[in-house]
Amino acid sequence: MSCYVIYHYNIIDKKRIDELGPLSLPIVKKFGGELVIASSITLLEGHSPYGGMVAYKFNSIEIAKNFYESVESRELSKLRNEITEGFTILVPEYGALK
Repeated sequence: MSCYVIYHYNIIDKKRIDELGPLSLPIVKKFGGELVIASSITLLEGHSPYGGMVAYKFNSIEIAKNFYESVESRELSKLRNEITEGFTILVPEYGALK
């Protein structure tokens, strides 16, 4: 079942934000993933200090973890942490953990 790696973030270096997309997509594709969300968010309920979201979909939890833990992804995380602040979550598709 599918699994998502989701980044919630605020941009702290607007001059460099356009660096991330072109560097991340080849890594995502290497693991068979796809970009499904890349935009600012509209909060409908509750509160969040973060205004942006990027979500990648992978075919399984294992593949999503392998993507996130890969050398390429870890290197990109260093750059992402210079340009954005936020957090990353792994979300399995409903029913994947049954």
